[in-house]
Amino acid sequence: MCKSDDCRLKSSFKLSEYYLETDEIDKAQKWLDSTKKYHQFRNDEFFKIYIHSLQSELFYYIGLNQFGIYEADKAIEAAKKVQDSALLADSFFFRGINEFEMNDMNDSYKSLKQSKMVYPNLPPKKHLRTLIQKEHIHNNLAQLFLRTKQFDSAVLYNANAYRYAQKSNSKRGIPNCEQTFGLIYLAKNNIDSAFHYLQKSSKSALKSKYYDIQLINQGFLADAFKEYDDSVNLYFDNGNKIINNYPVNRSFRRHFFSTVLPLFKANGNSESLTYVQDQIIRLDSDVRSKGNMHVQNITEQYIKNENKLLNLEINKLKNQRKTSFLQIAALSLGVLVMLLFVILYKRKAKIQETLLYQKNEISKDLHDDIGSGLSSILIHADLLSKQPDVNDNQKLLLSKITLTGKDISQRMNAFIWSLNNENNNLRNFCEYLKQYASNLMEGTPIQLSFTQNIKEADHVSIDGHYRKQLFFCVKELLNNALKHSGATKIMISVLQNEKNQLQIIIKDNGVGLVKKNTFGNGLKNVEKRISEMQGKLNIIDEMGLNVKLSVVLK
Repeated sequence: MCKSDDCRLKSSFKLSEYYLETDEIDKAQKWLDSTKKYHQFRNDEFFKIYIHSLQSELFYYIGLNQFGIYEADKAIEAAKKVQDSALLADSFFFRGINEFEMNDMNDSYKSLKQSKMVYPNLPPKKHLRTLIQKEHIHNNLAQLFLRTKQFDSAVLYNANAYRYAQKSNSKRGIPNCEQTFGLIYLAKNNIDSAFHYLQKSSKSALKSKYYDIQLINQGFLADAFKEYDDSVNLYFDNGNKIINNYPVNRSFRRHFFSTVLPLFKANGNSESLTYVQDQIIRLDSDVRSKGNMHVQNITEQYIKNENKLLNLEINKLKNQRKTSFLQIAALSLGVLVMLLFVILYKRKAKIQETLLYQKNEISKDLHDDIGSGLSSILIHADLLSKQPDVNDNQKLLLSKITLTGKDISQRMNAFIWSLNNENNNLRNFCEYLKQYASNLMEGTPIQLSFTQNIKEADHVSIDGHYRKQLFFCVKELLNNALKHSGATKIMISVLQNEKNQLQIIIKDNGVGLVKKNTFGNGLKNVEKRISEMQGKLNIIDEMGLNVKLSVVLK
């Protein structure tokens, strides 16, 4: 029985991992939420990584992959601070598999390769979190190459994964690799080899009680023998028996039903087809409701934390008032000084309460607007991407949904970044701008240069509201340059003059303002944001476009 917060923290985290391992996702999320409560006022970077990493894995299994990517990014940032290569590899891995599920193959490949590169050569030190192994990275790279029909690379990476898994006697890694071999041969239409490895994988999975692997193997075996109706029905019945007798999470159940769906469409088995369609609809509805619930839980948790901080400030104010009244009673000569102190303190407390209220409002917006909208977009994108016969219109819709989801995700990142008081200096602001610009221009022919000239940038403050407004101005201008300027070079300069004025200059060598209304509503949005900050916007249309944003730092 735990008597200390440290014991409760570790116990709730291990319970969350345990329930994830047994495919009881709801219980795993419940215990992870408890872990977050125990950890919220602790300054433990390692535990922060454990929490973000496990949350990313949970989001992966419930299909909220965009949120999984976001949690993985937070784990990556924290792992870099503690310089732990094993934790960093673990975090990149979960980013990669969530990107894979969103069919973002390029980013998934980059993340998984990064995980492979930073994975320590020596055995990693012991961690509370159960970390991924080499076989997991190589096996997922093999699955990525299989998805993109690069079969030679798929075989190579899966052979490496299989060797690592056998060496470490990985109970899950071995059936995973055997299954991947089966899928590779199935894709190459080598049915005998596919059958051999899928059967072998099922036996290994059954031996280690990994019923999720055994379940989807039944779907793959049915696909291997799709020309024979009796075989399809046999493996379908086997899969239903596994679902009815063992706990298998929604993701794997849906994978199984999605695999057999086109088989029943092809052989005209209307009864089984109707049953499978009903199961997919029910699972998707369940994922949607669970997804919205998890988004709400995350937001409510943030609001609770902010309310606790607010209560601490109020209690602090009450204590100061008591002290002030005692001092006034005891020291009559200090009455005027103490009254002045109380007035100033009240004003400061009121500002703090206003800031906390604004943060709570933003948190509500994340839940009511962005959170629910992003959840809906991602679920519909997942539904569309996993259909067996996607037509051109659906592909166009998927592209639009993906772009919208990424845009909302960027906005959510900006909101949360603006709420973090640790970022309230020009150094962090400049680094955030540079990172965003680099990611935006990556893979384009545009050469980006970024310079800053700010003395003691770590000590120059800039609050969250200013940071958010200026970031969205720069984002608007960079996106316009990328889409319309035809430029090959973009230069960003950030400097602070003697009048405590912050200037951001964005210059390109493109065609300039060919049309008067080139920016459309974008320029109006920039003008409005700068006006609200009582700043200035100067545009010089000569040999490209030169835009200068100037605001006075408070």
